Amino acid sequence: MPVVNINLGQRTYPVIIGPNVLRRFGWKQLGLVRGGRLFVLYDAQVYALHAARIESQLKSSPHPMVEMVVPMGERSKSPTVLDKIYAFLFDEGLSRSDFILACGGGVTSDLVGYAAATALRGVRWGIVSTTLLGMVDAAIGGKTGINHPRGKNLIGSFWQPAFVLCDTSFLKTLPVRQLIAGLGEVTKYGGLIGGKMLALIDKYFVQNDIYHEKLLSELIYFSASYKANIVVKDERESGLRMLLNLGHTFSHAIENAAGYGKLLHGEAVILGLLAAVEMSCRLKPQRTKHLADYGRIINQMICLIPYRKINYEKTLTAMQLDKKRAGTVHRFVLLDKPGHPFIADNINLRLVALSLESALKAYKSEGGRCVPNPDR
Repeated sequence: MPVVNINLGQRTYPVIIGPNVLRRFGWKQLGLVRGGRLFVLYDAQVYALHAARIESQLKSSPHPMVEMVVPMGERSKSPTVLDKIYAFLFDEGLSRSDFILACGGGVTSDLVGYAAATALRGVRWGIVSTTLLGMVDAAIGGKTGINHPRGKNLIGSFWQPAFVLCDTSFLKTLPVRQLIAGLGEVTKYGGLIGGKMLALIDKYFVQNDIYHEKLLSELIYFSASYKANIVVKDERESGLRMLLNLGHTFSHAIENAAGYGKLLHGEAVILGLLAAVEMSCRLKPQRTKHLADYGRIINQMICLIPYRKINYEKTLTAMQLDKKRAGTVHRFVLLDKPGHPFIADNINLRLVALSLESALKAYKSEGGRCVPNPDR
């Protein structure tokens, strides 16, 4: 049972990866609840599919349990839904000795984590991550928050969980589209890590089983390990941690321009990665040969994304509120070659526009061409 430790002193916590880790997890060993109650908040889809299973494991705890179901999807990361969570917590008499458990994907951990960070100025919490995107990225590192009409994740806080459970058996019921969205973040890590990670991604794509649990577990472990190493060096994204945003300056703006919920986050990340590779090569054409294989992997994923009309000008406007800018200077995470990311600023705006235009053109040409059965 692979474990990645996020080593943050007294706030160190494990990311536990593997099948049925929920059943095998020792709740008492991590001091799940300190004499209080357990507040369990489910993503609506997870509740429908897995509530009975999760409840059966949690009932082994001697602590009282109360539950709430939150809406699924990016649009739930809003002040309206957050206020409903606060109302539930306070109506139930939340105290600092209680524990909040988020069960769902990245949207759920972002939303519930922010409620945990801000209710009573901070309540202990943990995550049962049920999506690939959550397991490789969103659940790890303590970033929590909600969206604002002006941009994605503009309201939030850093609040580390007590643990993250990545139970890979949940992935068997994950819709194909959400799995592919998770692969967007996995592909991001391929660019950051290079070498063995890209070889593993290639190996995954050439076999016929998109739900191959062993390969997915390896991809999750590589991704989580890389992110853990970055987070312990730069917990609050003052420098090094910005590397984890490869492609995201573009992708967050694309999500906004498409309309939240029209594209899944990981789908927008794939488009953002394509724009970042394009910009990297435009800045230094010699990089083209080094990034050719990585670009090939990204391009083969474009046809797996359902096509949505994205306004080019609106995307450029949305980029003006990106959180990674320093003052009025925009920062982009780019690649010299796989495994060698760097942060660039003072990029000519025409170059930004051309890189975005190129990515959106490829998406318009190939988007949705080989989308698998959406009902799976």
